[in-house]
Amino acid sequence: MHMMRRLKSIASGRSSISDPGGDPGTKRAKVDEDVEMKVSMETHMVVDDKSMVIDQHIVAMSSVSDAGASNVVVASDSMNEKPGGGIDQLPKELHGMKIKDEKLGAHDDKEPEAAVVSGNGTETGQIIATTIGGQNGQPKQIISYMAERVVGTGSFGVVFQAKCLETGETVAIKKVLQDKRYKNRELQIMRLLDHSNVVQLRHCFFSTTEKDELYLNLVLEYVSETVYRVSKHYSRMNQHMPLIYVQLYAYQICLALSYIHGVIGVCHRDIKPQNLLVNPHTHQLKLCDFGSAKMLLPGEPNISYICSRYYRAPELIFGATEYTTAIDMWSAGCVLAELLLGQPLFPGESGVDQLVEIIKVLGTPTREEIRCMNPNYTEFKFPQIKAHPWHKLFHKRMPAEAVDLVSRLLQYSPNLRCTALEACAHPFFDDLRDPNARLPNGRPLPPLFNFKPEELASASPELIQRLIPEHAKK
Repeated sequence: MHMMRRLKSIASGRSSISDPGGDPGTKRAKVDEDVEMKVSMETHMVVDDKSMVIDQHIVAMSSVSDAGASNVVVASDSMNEKPGGGIDQLPKELHGMKIKDEKLGAHDDKEPEAAVVSGNGTETGQIIATTIGGQNGQPKQIISYMAERVVGTGSFGVVFQAKCLETGETVAIKKVLQDKRYKNRELQIMRLLDHSNVVQLRHCFFSTTEKDELYLNLVLEYVSETVYRVSKHYSRMNQHMPLIYVQLYAYQICLALSYIHGVIGVCHRDIKPQNLLVNPHTHQLKLCDFGSAKMLLPGEPNISYICSRYYRAPELIFGATEYTTAIDMWSAGCVLAELLLGQPLFPGESGVDQLVEIIKVLGTPTREEIRCMNPNYTEFKFPQIKAHPWHKLFHKRMPAEAVDLVSRLLQYSPNLRCTALEACAHPFFDDLRDPNARLPNGRPLPPLFNFKPEELASASPELIQRLIPEHAKK
């Protein structure tokens, strides 16, 4: 097996880890390949009032995740692997694992109505008029949008930049083909979300075509940049991102994850730089693209082939089906490391190679760590490779607090990874809690400490004391 040969080569010392702190334009970076797939966009089908789930392995890019890029070429994970049980396949023991059908949770019972617009809906230059309101005594209101340009394409559909003619507000409209038998989980989840670090759903409506095809249109707030594009900007100039931006972005990722994990009970399952929108003026970050998101219920299995490759937690690679929101924290750790390095930390060329890249840094997982990731995966034995010291992965001037936070997020055992709220309190973010902290241009930082009571409901008094500085309590 190709993976075994590579690991044995590493264990014998014939192949050492390359220096990820070097030139961001090196082959290892593979940044241009980073516009990845969306896998397993799960949707719900209702047949004779009985709910069942169909896992659709769809290759697609993120929704508004790379605003400004049009007609993006999307590459599937499977394109890099050998079909028909080739040398890059995982061990047969892993392939033999069964994944049960998922079931609808209680939150999926009712699908709120949305207006249906005849015609294709969102086509460049076309004006779409839809009616909103009319529920709970609210008056009905007609809202019109003019689609201006395509800002993203993929198998999921198309994302348009559009303008609301009544208010002049620029929005993003994500248009996806909707099977009339299905419920759309993304819409259901987005209707629950209300947080300053999560992209806001403005409206939604359905549109039809002459062929009687039904499309769901999600009208979202528009944010012009992404962490991916900002990071790539610095890489092209052969510079590291200023530490204050790394701190700001990583902290706000954790704020968003703390909210969706702890308050809503949702796992995003596709955290990556392309799905992190950034306002270039205020540097406020917003998590977007909930096409892979799901409420994870204890004892209910989930698909393991989820999350874009570079950011995929090891338990997913090991085929775990009863994972937790800790998979998002692994992804957040990968994003943090990438912002510090200027390139992806684990740039696997295939699903199997991804595990090799992780082992090269974290070392061979112990039997106990494998059990924590997937208790059903016990047979396969790996060559023994020592962990690469974290501090040697980063340049010498890297703050120790930054390296420490990366190490706390990138743990094999999911239960050892810190939670999103714990991560927010980490000393790496102490600079943001300084009352004199400002953006490099002298402007104030975006809102960072406006926690809602439900966000702190499970936090200890000591943790709350760490999270909210004195000047923010006034």
